[in-house]
Amino acid sequence: MLIILAPPRCYTTLVCAMLGQHPQMYGLPETHLWTSQTMEEWWMSHQGTDRTDGLSRAVAQIVFKGQTERTVRLAHQWLRRPHRSTGDVLRALANEVSPRVLVEKTPQATERIEHMQRIADQFPQVRFLHLLRHPFGQVLSRIERRRKNLRKASSAMDLVEAAQKFGGADPQMLWHRCNSNIVTFLDTVKSEHQMRVRGEDLLADPDRHLRQIARWLDLRSDSEAIDSMQHPERSPFACFGPPNARMGGGREFLSTADISLRPAPAAKSRRSSAMADRWSRFCAQASAPGAASWLRLMAERL
Repeated sequence: MLIILAPPRCYTTLVCAMLGQHPQMYGLPETHLWTSQTMEEWWMSHQGTDRTDGLSRAVAQIVFKGQTERTVRLAHQWLRRPHRSTGDVLRALANEVSPRVLVEKTPQATERIEHMQRIADQFPQVRFLHLLRHPFGQVLSRIERRRKNLRKASSAMDLVEAAQKFGGADPQMLWHRCNSNIVTFLDTVKSEHQMRVRGEDLLADPDRHLRQIARWLDLRSDSEAIDSMQHPERSPFACFGPPNARMGGGREFLSTADISLRPAPAAKSRRSSAMADRWSRFCAQASAPGAASWLRLMAERL
């Protein structure tokens, strides 16, 4: 099993779908399983939200062989069996797709170390892929999404104004907190069971980085396998689901399912310099005092 660890808005939906197209892997939508110990707790936490959609779609597809309103209803029944742990559910799905390696991602699990520890306790041989995104890119993505929602009330809202609508919290803090948690957790994991990759690098040069990931997992790394991973649109979850389970990942990916979401292939040094300059100007306008210094320390470390 492979678990992708990253904060929200860090290419996880796209990368999970890419890896899932490898002939020996199977990528899931967002399950939110590791945010709870038992399925009863999972339902109590997420019922009535779209956070149940990804797991419902996964069970419909894997167990009931398709995603329709009917199979989603059957999936809900399957997921409501009493006395099941969240680990039991993921283990059942892994058995269904075996011998393919199950790939899972739930960015919210990185907000607490105990959520990630739950994965390691349940699956001692699990591998962890720490997926990074430049903090400015991650924050900008979150703010753009927030601005789209807020523009319903104020069409003229700019990025800085949208950034200041995060309930008084610096929007960069989520990037820092989640990545700090991931680093602390991975300090307890065997080095051969973890890998770190920058999302911008992977999407700018997928051949190289996908091959490295496949070799790390001891899976096929031939041209056919690498090419398959560059077609995330072939995933059964690369679109909106049926009306009773629409979501399961980033809305942008579900709308396009296109690897062209990757950054433009500008020279790396020029791209990094331009992003650093925009980040500095954003910090000066929208961040909490002193936030840029501790965030930059973490970014430089990673």
